[in-house]
Amino acid sequence: MEKKLPFFLIILSLFLLLISPNFLSRGMFIDGIVYSNFSKNFALGLGSFLHPYFSPTYLLNFKSHPPMFFFIEGLFFKIFGLDFYIEKVFSVLCILISGFLMVKLYIKLGFKVSFLPFLFFVSIPLIFWSATNNIIENALMVFTTLSVLLYIYSLNNKHFFWIFLSGLSIAIGFSLKGFVALFPFSFPFIYWLVARKLSLKRMIIDTLLIVVFTGLPIIISIFSFPDAKTYFESYFKIQIMGSITIAQTVDSRFYIIGRFLSEIITPIIILIIFLIINKKKNIKLFPKNEDTRNGLAISIFSLTAILPIMITMKQSGFYMLPAFPFISIGIASIIDLRAKELLSKLEIKSKLFHIIKYSSFVLLFISFITCFSFYNSYSRDKELLSDIDKLASHLPSKALVNIPQEMRHEYSLIAYSARNYNISIDPNITNNRRYLLVRKEIDKNQYFQDYKRIELETKQFYLYERKK
Repeated sequence: MEKKLPFFLIILSLFLLLISPNFLSRGMFIDGIVYSNFSKNFALGLGSFLHPYFSPTYLLNFKSHPPMFFFIEGLFFKIFGLDFYIEKVFSVLCILISGFLMVKLYIKLGFKVSFLPFLFFVSIPLIFWSATNNIIENALMVFTTLSVLLYIYSLNNKHFFWIFLSGLSIAIGFSLKGFVALFPFSFPFIYWLVARKLSLKRMIIDTLLIVVFTGLPIIISIFSFPDAKTYFESYFKIQIMGSITIAQTVDSRFYIIGRFLSEIITPIIILIIFLIINKKKNIKLFPKNEDTRNGLAISIFSLTAILPIMITMKQSGFYMLPAFPFISIGIASIIDLRAKELLSKLEIKSKLFHIIKYSSFVLLFISFITCFSFYNSYSRDKELLSDIDKLASHLPSKALVNIPQEMRHEYSLIAYSARNYNISIDPNITNNRRYLLVRKEIDKNQYFQDYKRIELETKQFYLYERKK
């Protein structure tokens, strides 16, 4: 491990440098803001596990996602506070934990150069985008990767114990994101079919046990608590059936496949460059051995995280995040033997190794400094966030603010206001709130007979207060 540590630190440093403009800065993808507000409110004691609370005016009776993510991130808020960057730290931590579990799995499968999959993993563009955008799939990736690692542990000892934990990990994944978390069910079959490391009987028994140990906690929870049953019935109707029958975000069911291939281009380019530089005629690219079978099995398995998404026309790139730890292992397995040979030639006491080691510490220090240099800057939505800051300086705590119907789709305004200042935006103008917020370009007199404008140096909005 001592020989590999500098390479891990270099890769980690490069990852931090890649995410540094967005890590500790302000601004985030809309879904991530919404999720962080639910989690923040849970930390504050607003709502409950089965009744996530967004605000008194928006996303009432929310059941579009299972609630476990808000619970876990809410605990993170309780421990570390409610500052704007806390959800980003949580999000990055999920990526790094997934990477750690992936490396453990790589080693457990018998591969040697453990920093290789980590390199390919963090070179995927969607990984360093999702790392700072608080996507639920970041947390899901932790538990799906963990479930496969635990299953591999079960093949050697404490069979039922490790399989129980594997099933429990999938159950937690289900409570994070629903049915998309169930793809690890396919791993024993694919591992048996390709790697040939277990018998047919063992594969069938293991699969059934994983399904049972996954299903029991879910079934017991749903039928023990009426609210849980109601929650998941609504979730199934809104999110699952709605996604299959109504929702559409892409033009083709094959979008997710094309996007997956485009995301792994960078790892493939790195792979090709390595093979060109280290061309060895005496080492086969795909030797007929256990490593090749393991690498092929894990690569095929990664597709099971993606192919089910083709059922629906509601697709987004980040839906396939749980596949990336496994395809990274698959790609790394191709060059593990050659990289092992190169690494064996590097002596720990050599001048080259000392250069690499001390350079890794310097680079890590630079990456931390770079991340902190962007603290409290803006990675996106600068004008909107600046305006919300100015509005909040005038509005009372927990203010209720009307917006006209033309602004009902201003989701970022609604989410940032709730997350950062507990300001509740109400798109129902008939509620006649004390305050009214209107975009300057749609400023119309019919809204303002009973209001007076408050003079603020905002760029996008006018704020009005009801006349006394």
